[in-house]
Amino acid sequence: MSSVKITIDGRTTSVPSGQMILQAARGLNISIPTLCHLEGAELFTSCMVCVVLESISGRLLPSCSATAAEGMRIETDGPRVREARKDALDFLLSEHLGDCEAPCRRACPAHMDIPLMIRQIEERKFEAAIRTVKKDIALPAVLGRICPAPCENGCHRRSHDAALSICALKRFVADDDLARPSPFRPPIRPSSGKKVAVVGAGPAGLSAAYYLLQAGHACRIYDRNPRPGGMLRYGVPAAELPPAVLDAEIERIAGMGAEFVPGRTLGGDLRMEDLTSAYDAVVLTVGTIDPAAFEFPGLRLSRRGLAVDRGTFQTSLPGIFAGGNVLSESRMAIRACAHGKDLAFSVNRYLETGEAQGPGSDFHSILGKLREGEAGEFMKEADGRGRILLRSSPQGGFTDEEAVLESGRCFGCDCRKATSCRLRRYSESYAANQRRFIFAERKRFQRNIQHERIVFEPGKCLKCGACVRITKRAGERLGLAFIGRGFDVRVETPFGEPLSEGLVRTAEACVDACPTGALAWRDRTENGDDHA
Repeated sequence: MSSVKITIDGRTTSVPSGQMILQAARGLNISIPTLCHLEGAELFTSCMVCVVLESISGRLLPSCSATAAEGMRIETDGPRVREARKDALDFLLSEHLGDCEAPCRRACPAHMDIPLMIRQIEERKFEAAIRTVKKDIALPAVLGRICPAPCENGCHRRSHDAALSICALKRFVADDDLARPSPFRPPIRPSSGKKVAVVGAGPAGLSAAYYLLQAGHACRIYDRNPRPGGMLRYGVPAAELPPAVLDAEIERIAGMGAEFVPGRTLGGDLRMEDLTSAYDAVVLTVGTIDPAAFEFPGLRLSRRGLAVDRGTFQTSLPGIFAGGNVLSESRMAIRACAHGKDLAFSVNRYLETGEAQGPGSDFHSILGKLREGEAGEFMKEADGRGRILLRSSPQGGFTDEEAVLESGRCFGCDCRKATSCRLRRYSESYAANQRRFIFAERKRFQRNIQHERIVFEPGKCLKCGACVRITKRAGERLGLAFIGRGFDVRVETPFGEPLSEGLVRTAEACVDACPTGALAWRDRTENGDDHA
């Protein structure tokens, strides 16, 4: 077989004549994004996410279907390539119907994986549920009683009858855990040898310590009050938050190795120079902001009292971080706990690398407000009963059975392939914009559960043709096919037959090949995304 020489990203190689540029690049371990390409199947150039630049001619080529030619000079990255790929992704996203992450999770300041917790409760996996909760929230039993539940404002179930009792479910999981002989203790890495001073034992400081301890750093928490808890202890009525609940959660943090030093006031008997000399990092989460307490060489003040980089939570001095009310005044304990978690992330990066780095953010496809009739699509997999309310007693939480039943009301609106979706991954890499090419009213969201093992959500389908080619190659009696023309084209089982008749032998192959969550397993654990 004859061969041709081609140069890809400055590297020259010989490849068989007629080989696609994509394969030539892979032979050099150069990665090119693809959505519609299916190895071993007939070519189907549709997504245009795999475009590369042939620099001699100046042409953009789809690498999955353009053949290598003698003397080609291919660039797989660069401004023109990235712009073209972003354009392609923006077009694909303009018709993409679905939430990468459920609106309840997006509304939670701590970004807790609420849908996963709910599924674990429904399956009576309470110990798994507390691991999910405490991955993002250090004080769930506290917050389950006093949080104003911004997550419930985002719940899609509100458009049908009433939001899920998310806060009460979180409280149930936390109370169930604390009642066990050995409550959950997160794994702690071996000691890093680093020491961190946390000034302020309120929700932000406690949360920061909780996550820093897990990273293997020693934490000493200073506070002006005789007992830790900050506003949780001294600002919330005991009828709303029983001290015993607060004490129990603080004891869990103490059991991880936190050392509490009460009765110390920053700017008084606790000086910045002493902290910076004795600790590898200092975290300031004081509730009352006194500018005089921050008077220290190199520490810049702002109108609020202290200048802080909102991306990394680091002050003008390396190694000194601030959050909670130092950053923005808030009465929401959940927001303070979220600040503490993000602070710990940045401090840990600083201690490991010498450079502060914030947690960043992921790409989110957003369905938006449900339209008339769409709630019914979600109700196909949700319990029809109304919201279960907490008993009237301040101490009364859900019983096991109530928690399981309430969890069954969840719409399950988070994507089944949120972590494995290639569309989402590439959209994040290329800073894609879902709203850029919105010119008309979006189509109606649909959920097809005609197959006992598979869910098909047509609005997430890219028309990549992978499932169509797989069923054709396997000789399915009906398989899947493109129905309609132009913008109205869609993938369906021919002749209006149910999905179960189209995917008899190729269900697994089609789910694996689908680049989005359009085709996914009904059992979410099979998709690989559900794990605590």
